[in-house]
Amino acid sequence: MDELNHDIDNWVAISGATGFIGRALCIALQQQGYGIIALSRDPARARRVLHKLDKKRSVMCSYNHLDQITPRILINLAGANIAAKRWTKRRKKTLRNSRLQITSRLTAAAESHWRDKLELVISGSAIGYYGDGGDTVLDESTPPGNDFAAELCHDWEQSVPVSESYRRVIIRLGIVLGPTEDGGALASMRLPFALGLGAQFGNGQHWQSWISRDDVIRAIMHLITHPELNGPFNLVSPQPVSNREFSLCLADTLERPMLLSIPNAASTLLFGEMRSLLLASQRVLPTALLASGFKFRYPELDRAMAKALRAC
Repeated sequence: MDELNHDIDNWVAISGATGFIGRALCIALQQQGYGIIALSRDPARARRVLHKLDKKRSVMCSYNHLDQITPRILINLAGANIAAKRWTKRRKKTLRNSRLQITSRLTAAAESHWRDKLELVISGSAIGYYGDGGDTVLDESTPPGNDFAAELCHDWEQSVPVSESYRRVIIRLGIVLGPTEDGGALASMRLPFALGLGAQFGNGQHWQSWISRDDVIRAIMHLITHPELNGPFNLVSPQPVSNREFSLCLADTLERPMLLSIPNAASTLLFGEMRSLLLASQRVLPTALLASGFKFRYPELDRAMAKALRAC
């Protein structure tokens, strides 16, 4: 493990630091004066991925060395991509283990090694927590759904215990829009739409809740710097859209037509149980985030999409 710079007092440990959100978050935090501890199974690879970080103010740390660090803040974003493969029994086990096992190790370290230093735990989740809500407006007070994604999110959140020692914040992420060269949801959507083969799912009337990656980073910074905030926060734009509106916006931004529709039966054949990620209606609002005074930079989909695709 790299040696900690003891002149830095405000170290932030981040699991999932090399991911789509984690990379941008590391840079933003370092720009604000925080030291970065990137937690990784492969610290050498993490250093290569995070090569833009100042080496004097960043440390790559294996999960086997959690007793050697003393973070003030823990941000837990680790977890296998839920949309990468069909949900076989084996894949479901991987999705659960990649979240629950790492979170369990981190919370154990928080209680045993970091107790005197740790002030805040921010742990990832997703709006999949709510399941299919139809046209109902969903906010942080809405109970969890009952499909696989909802149960996974619920169990992941519950694996982070409430503690008197530190503040506990859960971030429920929507579809995150950011530069496609960094990965993320738009990376897999862009090519078919760029070729004029973009499509809506079913009748396209189900709701989708999204957020700019820039606003994700800004929201996390907001949660860090407001010590009165705790509990769950929906990280989504205040303007959810239908799947048809989302698909048309993506096509328009790429200056391509959107003429196709994928029938629900075809989605079932192609994706199996994972079709719920594509067809579930989730009209989610960031009620708690707005109540805390947060201001979105990209509340409108067209501006967020243009920013993500570097069209503006």
